[in-house]
Amino acid sequence: MHLRLPICALIGSAILAATPAMAEPPSVHVSLWDKDGKMGITLSQDKVKAGPVEFEVKNASPSLMHEFLIVPWRGAVTGLPYDAKQSQVDEDKLPHMQGIEDMKPGLAATVRLVLAPGSYVVFCNQPGHYKMGMERSFVVTR
Repeated sequence: MHLRLPICALIGSAILAATPAMAEPPSVHVSLWDKDGKMGITLSQDKVKAGPVEFEVKNASPSLMHEFLIVPWRGAVTGLPYDAKQSQVDEDKLPHMQGIEDMKPGLAATVRLVLAPGSYVVFCNQPGHYKMGMERSFVVTR
């Protein structure tokens, strides 16, 4: 089952998932960007310890919609299953994908996820964006 939240659902509920007695989880700042014909994802850190992780995501684009999706993946960061006809990663083949879809330009959201140890890929799945460089590796340690 995919956990893909529209931006409106995150603003009202993602922060409420925290329990006051818990220590603050690590925070990863994420910038989704496009400039001068290039696209990318910038992460403030690409490694955290297992458990709750807070992603502070900003769509820094002035005009394009982007997504913040994360999925466990042991292969190459550019090796996700891809549907060339749709110009997108085949999400149906990624059963543990989580994140935020369809972030409008300039919007920001915070999402708290609980991640198990392993290798992950962070990517945008708007048509063509993954193949244009909107992918990064992310590691969760024990």
